[in-house]
Amino acid sequence: MTAANVPTEKKSSTGKIIGFIGCGCLGIGLVIVAIIAFAFFGVVKMLKSSDAYKDSIAAVESNPAAIDALGEPIEPGFMPQGNISINNGEGSADFRIPVSGPKGSGEIHVIGTKSPGTSQWQYTTWELNVDGATEPIPLGQ
Repeated sequence: MTAANVPTEKKSSTGKIIGFIGCGCLGIGLVIVAIIAFAFFGVVKMLKSSDAYKDSIAAVESNPAAIDALGEPIEPGFMPQGNISINNGEGSADFRIPVSGPKGSGEIHVIGTKSPGTSQWQYTTWELNVDGATEPIPLGQ
């Protein structure tokens, strides 16, 4: 038999179709994960850029009782939890910020409101809960 007389096998395109579908599903999954990650990090960035967040970190870093309990430097954690909403100058906040220092760790708890036309937040709860302590440390106001 010569090479010209050898019957050729017809190749199936099923493998290509399955590969294409698999790559498509993987691509869609990666896009969904990216959208969720961008939304999550956007919310965290918005919370960290708020005056209520910045005020709270500054209050803990300058509070003698907090410095005594946590040590210096006091570092905020990566993941604040909660929400903040500001619309037409009016705002509300209810969130927690993990913080730590060389001597311990804790969590800042913030509940506050902001009235239109003012730049200051009014806090109904503004305290540091130190891990293992029985009483929170008030942060002012």
